[in-house]
Amino acid sequence: MKQLGYLKQELSRNRGRLISIRENMSDEDSDTATRKNFVYMVTRVDAVPDELPVPQIRVIKKVATEQRYEGLLFKVKGVIYIKKNRFIFQIRYCHSLCIQIYWKTHVLSSDKPAALA
Repeated sequence: MKQLGYLKQELSRNRGRLISIRENMSDEDSDTATRKNFVYMVTRVDAVPDELPVPQIRVIKKVATEQRYEGLLFKVKGVIYIKKNRFIFQIRYCHSLCIQIYWKTHVLSSDKPAALA
């Protein structure tokens, strides 16, 4: 069974936006929860800096075999600049993907690949 949720929300007096997609999926082997978040904050600036900041990327993976749990977090933060109607806007963004898998059955990989056995 699959459940899907979608949320779109204005932030901080119409200066930002949050978009969130949540998905829960259940089958005979596992329960999977996936969250995708997109956050944007817009501010007006006078000029674009000479050196643009590099986006920050963070990846965290967690595996707990005793609890039959696997998790992955992927997050990107950065800044982009756009020009619209003679104004320069700074857009700060944060995109994240979080996947959590709970195994119902004990899944073990084989000792040797089938081609070598």
